[in-house]
Amino acid sequence: MLTPWQNGGLEFDMKNRVEEAEKLFKDGYNCSQSVFEAFSDLYGMNQDMALRLSASFGGGLGRMREVCGAVSGMGMIVGLETGTSRKMDDEGKKYNYDVVQRLSNEFKVQNGSIICRELLGLDGMNNGDTTPQKRKEQYYHSRPCEQLVKDAAAILEQALYTVDIVPVVTTQQIQEVAELAEKIWHEHYDSIISKAQVDYMVDKFQSEAAMKEQMQSSGYQYYKLVNLGGIAGYFAIKEEQEALFLSKLYVDKKYRGRDYARKALSFMQQYCIDRNLKKIWLTVNRNNDNSIHVYDKLGFVNAGTQIADIGSGFVMDDYIMEKFIP
Repeated sequence: MLTPWQNGGLEFDMKNRVEEAEKLFKDGYNCSQSVFEAFSDLYGMNQDMALRLSASFGGGLGRMREVCGAVSGMGMIVGLETGTSRKMDDEGKKYNYDVVQRLSNEFKVQNGSIICRELLGLDGMNNGDTTPQKRKEQYYHSRPCEQLVKDAAAILEQALYTVDIVPVVTTQQIQEVAELAEKIWHEHYDSIISKAQVDYMVDKFQSEAAMKEQMQSSGYQYYKLVNLGGIAGYFAIKEEQEALFLSKLYVDKKYRGRDYARKALSFMQQYCIDRNLKKIWLTVNRNNDNSIHVYDKLGFVNAGTQIADIGSGFVMDDYIMEKFIP
C-alpha cells in the first residue's frame, strides 16, 4: 500500500448541461447567457457573474446579428478551459484558437453557419435596433435559437467531458504526473493532516524518483487523464493474482465533476476482463468521506480495514474496498 490517503479529489456531475442551457433560454436569457451559464460553475463562477459577463454577446453581439451568441458563449467557455494568461504565449494562443475553430466548425456543419443573421434568414444587419423580441410562444416556434443553444451546449459538453487515458512511459510524462500529484495532494490533504506529513508522503510515494522505482521494480502502471485543458488527473494500478490493485486515482480540482473517475474505472474493468482478473481493490482513508461515497457509487463495497506503518511515525488507517468484475 503506497499511501495513507491514496484516493481523493473525486466527484460526479449530476447536471445535464444541455438541458440546463435549454431551460435558461426558455426562462428568457439570451443565447450566449444560456450556453455560458450552463457550464460556468465548472470554473467556480457564480450565476450572477456568468449572466452579466455573457449578456452582451446575445443577438450576435449586442443584437447586431454577427457571430451567433450561442457560439460566442461556447467560445467563452473554451477560453476558461484552454485560454492562456501568459505574455507572448503564441503556442497557447494557437491551441486555444484551434479548439475554438474546431468546435465552431462542428456547429457550422450542423447548422450551415455561425452568423446570427444567416441562421435567422435575415437580409442584413439589424440597423441599430436593440429592442429584443418578446418571448411569446410564437417566438419559440418561429426561431431556431432554442435548438442552436442546445447544439452549442452539446458540442461543448462532448468536448469538455471527453478524456483520453494515456500510459505514462517517458520521463517527461512522469514529471508531469509528479507535479500534478504534489499540487493535488497539498490541496486535498493539508486540511486533513499536517503539511509535513503531506510533504513526506509526496516525496516517498509520488516524487518522480518514487514513481520510476514503482514502475521499474514493483509492477505499477501509471496512466494520465488528458482533456482539452491538458493533464486532468492520473491513476496507478498493479496487476496481482486474479485481482487489480487500484493504488491511486486523482482528478485535478478544476476538472472534478466531469465523470472522469467513472471513465477511468471503465478502463480498469476492461483491463480486468481482458486479463481474466476477478476484482479491483483499493484502500481509502477512513476519514476520506467524499472518496468513500464516490467508490460506493462506483460499485465498491467495504471489505475490512487495515493499519500499516509507513515510516517516520506515520501510519495508514484505511478501509479496504473492492469491486468484483462480472
